[in-house]
Amino acid sequence: MTKDEQQRLYNDLAEEMKLIEGQLKEIASENPVTKGSFEARVEDLGDSMEDAAEELASLDQRQAMVIQLKKRYKEVQNAMTKIKAGKYGICEKCSVQIKKERLIAMPIAVLCINCAKIAR
Repeated sequence: MTKDEQQRLYNDLAEEMKLIEGQLKEIASENPVTKGSFEARVEDLGDSMEDAAEELASLDQRQAMVIQLKKRYKEVQNAMTKIKAGKYGICEKCSVQIKKERLIAMPIAVLCINCAKIAR
């Protein structure tokens, strides 16, 4: 993969990171002490038992979304760090070059296709 292609992927990943941050801010509150740490936010729907049940269900959904978004954020951040360090596209298991097509389709890939099959 050329430096220009890596730079394009880096820019795409930076855009994705901004989108993830925006999504996190919509459903969660950032901890001011530990920047980058988000906790699902609960909306106050009222005082009845039904409202409380709905708030809990909403919290569960939001927390699951926060967990997935934080996981994706770390994967994107990891890929961007590797691009900057010149270590992008190397399989973390067997150290072979990950095919360009795989990286274009899945820029956060850390395993070559063979190691990914084995890891399933």
